[in-house]
Amino acid sequence: MQFFFTTYQFSAIKKVVATVFISLFLACQPAVYEKTQDSSINIIETTTEHQQATDLITPYKDSLEKEMNEVLVISAEEFPKEKGKPETKLGNLVADLSIEIAQKTYNSNIDFCLLNFGGLRTSLPKGEITRGKIFELMPFENELVVVTISKEQFEHLIGYLYTVGGQPISKGITLVNYIEKKSDLIDAKFLIKEDKYRTEKEFKILTSDYLAKGGDNMTFFLNPINYEKVGIKLRDAIIQYCVEQHAQGNKLNGKIEGRIVYE
Repeated sequence: MQFFFTTYQFSAIKKVVATVFISLFLACQPAVYEKTQDSSINIIETTTEHQQATDLITPYKDSLEKEMNEVLVISAEEFPKEKGKPETKLGNLVADLSIEIAQKTYNSNIDFCLLNFGGLRTSLPKGEITRGKIFELMPFENELVVVTISKEQFEHLIGYLYTVGGQPISKGITLVNYIEKKSDLIDAKFLIKEDKYRTEKEFKILTSDYLAKGGDNMTFFLNPINYEKVGIKLRDAIIQYCVEQHAQGNKLNGKIEGRIVYE
């Protein structure tokens, strides 16, 4: 029997033989040990480097602390972060100031502002309100936007508010629930006091870009008629409002106005 090898097969066999030979040769060699270099670190040198880093960071740290400790406004009362209520002083404050600041640059009338309780992360204390406290209240980079929605989407919005038990809304809309008997069913709904919400076909709602994209299950904002950026972050709107109120000699005051009522 004859064996025929192609050039490729012969080359491959040579590589295998060579590899085995080298492995056997190395296995017969005595072990070689190398002394590693001394890699100890001088404590004094490390301390010096840390001090240099501290000296470099300190001016920026001090500047940031000074900025965050700046008093923006005085609050006449506490604005607590509350759960399980359809309307809160904190929610009313932020919704109202948002639409007030937005209307200064937006060239059309906004019907009302809708936000969410979950986005307000802390309470505001009575007394001095610092810039740092506003960052705690609104740590997100959310922008204010105006979303134009249809009558059908608006009805979903009202149904959503009824189902979740309320969210922060600004002045301009008042929702009071009522019970209407239809056959053998009890249908609980909100009665909207303002006539324009029964006659108009489109509505401009101020909200955050997060909610406008369906955040917190606000799916009625998806596929809007129009979507417009106001050009200011929600946090910056809060800061601007506080600064303006302080400049005018005003303090922050809260109020519950019956914007969302469950009877």
